[in-house]
Amino acid sequence: MNSLSNRSRLPGKRARLEVLACASVIVGVALGPVPAAHADTGVAPELLYATDHGPSSGIVAVSAQSDSAITSITAHLYAADAPADAPEVATIDSFRQDSGTDHQGVWLASEAVHLADLGTYRIVVDLTDADGDTSHTESRNQFWYVRTIDLQDYQVSPMQPDYSHQNVSVSGRYTVLDPRTGKTTAAVDKPVVIHTPEASELTVATDSEGKFAGSFTLTQEYGGLVSTWLQGVDNAYQVTDDGDNAYVTPAAADTRMTLDSTELGVKEGQSATISGRAEVYTQGRWQPLTGARVDAVWQSDNGSAATRPVTDAQGHFSGKILMPRTGTVEVQSARGTYLKASPTAQVKVHVARKTSISDFSASLNKYSQLTAKGRLHTGSSIPGDADNRVQLQYSADGTTGWTTLKTVTPGSGDPEAGAPFKGTFDAPYKGYYRAYFKGSAEWQPSYSPVLYVKRTKTRIIDGNASPEPVAKGRTITVKGKLQKYTSSAWHAYGSQTVKILFRPKGSTTWYDMGNTTTRSDGTFSRGYTAQRDGTWVAELLYPDSTHLASAGREDYVDVR
Repeated sequence: MNSLSNRSRLPGKRARLEVLACASVIVGVALGPVPAAHADTGVAPELLYATDHGPSSGIVAVSAQSDSAITSITAHLYAADAPADAPEVATIDSFRQDSGTDHQGVWLASEAVHLADLGTYRIVVDLTDADGDTSHTESRNQFWYVRTIDLQDYQVSPMQPDYSHQNVSVSGRYTVLDPRTGKTTAAVDKPVVIHTPEASELTVATDSEGKFAGSFTLTQEYGGLVSTWLQGVDNAYQVTDDGDNAYVTPAAADTRMTLDSTELGVKEGQSATISGRAEVYTQGRWQPLTGARVDAVWQSDNGSAATRPVTDAQGHFSGKILMPRTGTVEVQSARGTYLKASPTAQVKVHVARKTSISDFSASLNKYSQLTAKGRLHTGSSIPGDADNRVQLQYSADGTTGWTTLKTVTPGSGDPEAGAPFKGTFDAPYKGYYRAYFKGSAEWQPSYSPVLYVKRTKTRIIDGNASPEPVAKGRTITVKGKLQKYTSSAWHAYGSQTVKILFRPKGSTTWYDMGNTTTRSDGTFSRGYTAQRDGTWVAELLYPDSTHLASAGREDYVDVR
């Protein structure tokens, strides 16, 4: 006999019963009752189908119709693979009407047939109606005479596995009904295939009572169907119904995270470290979330970047993200089979862009006023008003004690070519100078080269206009001594032009009264005719490029 253990050839019990019922209804709708006026037409009875009433029932089911009442049904069974002239295996001639009318309906054998061998059989049916018309027809369906496998006490637990209970247990008991004896026995030492949502099969064996048990870890996010199938029983048909399948659905737990920092600062080209601790709410409390992926993502018009670290045994995570510009990183623990995604946290990452200062120069004028200028380069954009400042600084030794003497705002030039800046201020006669851009969270600081600037100090001492008072028309002599500061001491400064200035009483205007030249000892003098009251002063007004200007004491002379 052919084996009927192939699952694809054996539809479920429910499906087979539904097909039979449907066929009866279709025939009834299509043909309807046969009118009495046409009862005696000489039409032979028609076999619609003949099959088993269940693979292990031993009951033959016949569906037929005729123009008059069907009065006789005889079914002959033949081995499915036997030749056409082979003797029949069994004859069934006692039927009872199960549904429909005597013109059209379904008849079942009054008793179960008992055959020696399991397998499938051909069915030939003889029909006779009240008119005496007969037919002899082989059914297109076969008679199945096989064992029935039944699953009992099927259990899948838990139906909703969670983060702390991810293992799913499957158990049950298989029995086999043999139609030859009518007895049900345990399926002993047979393989059972457990189909899981993991797209894999788990095989276990039944024990001496037909019981089996197995387990698997559910990892599919949306769960799935769990079913079992008994193997190793020939000529068998496994009965299935809704209770033989279980749909397991994972329960997702709440998660949360705490960031080590919500604001970070890095230099352009350096990575920012996003770190923190993730937790899961399970077993009534928050616990470290272990082995979970954390997504830290930055996206903007300037590009995107991401890091996806995995939490350690304490729930800690740390990942590096390289961003070209300042932006906000969205941080969230990823959704999983047993995990809800955590609420999104944000880390503000300030990326300080590179800056530089070029074309820096510093010059000291004769009045000890320093003019410093240069260009600030900030790449493709200009810093905001609060950050767009350059400090002009002084140090006596060029290394320590840097002091800001003036702060200036660069102009609106191209930031790549450099925004110009310039400042003038009173300064020491010698020292070191630099320009300093402090920067901010968005900009890296930068310095210009350090420049040394010096002018030699000068002074006029012993300045005097005499005599005091003086008679009008008499001579007033203005004199003094010019010195320069070199080698840490004051020395005579000869051969220099000193200008004499006069401001009349009650006036704010100084008048140029001419020049005089210093002698080798630095002294000078010049006489003037006294005309009116006023103030006299001598000044080194036009020194060379290496010396500072200076002025002597202002002296008021009363002319009488």
